[in-house]
Amino acid sequence: MFARTQIASGSLLDIETRDELLRRSERIMARDRALLLLSHAAQTRRGLARKLAARGFSASAVHHAVARMAELGYLDDKAFAASWVRSRLSMRKDGVFALSRGLMTRGIARPLADEVLQEMYPPDDEAAVAFELVQGLSRDAAIRRLTGRGFRARAIATAVRYLKRKDREPDEE
Repeated sequence: MFARTQIASGSLLDIETRDELLRRSERIMARDRALLLLSHAAQTRRGLARKLAARGFSASAVHHAVARMAELGYLDDKAFAASWVRSRLSMRKDGVFALSRGLMTRGIARPLADEVLQEMYPPDDEAAVAFELVQGLSRDAAIRRLTGRGFRARAIATAVRYLKRKDREPDEE
């Protein structure tokens, strides 16, 4: 960094040069911290920016660090969202509303969250998961469970309809 500014050891700095060196230094430290955070876990643009700002970096340093990580291909909000949804569905059976809320909490914009969920969790799949969750429950308990887990009204209605149909069918022995 000093070589670029042609500053020799022991030379006096004017205020403008000193401030510029401090800005450059902060940008480098912000990029280093961003790389460290990304080495631990995938991040979203907004999430990484929040974490850097919380560590005291200026808005300018945060902006440059996030832009550089995106330029290098280390940040991809759509890939992050798809990975998070896949992981979440494998661990816990949630509805679209809960998944969307989780994505937005992690810094994914609503339009992108909606796009990813539409691709990865179509209404028929959500209804099938809802039906699995309500086996053996009363209608009211099923509605409470599915609403609490963030299922859409259509999935809830479909699951409840299947429950009614199943209750009417005689047990096969």
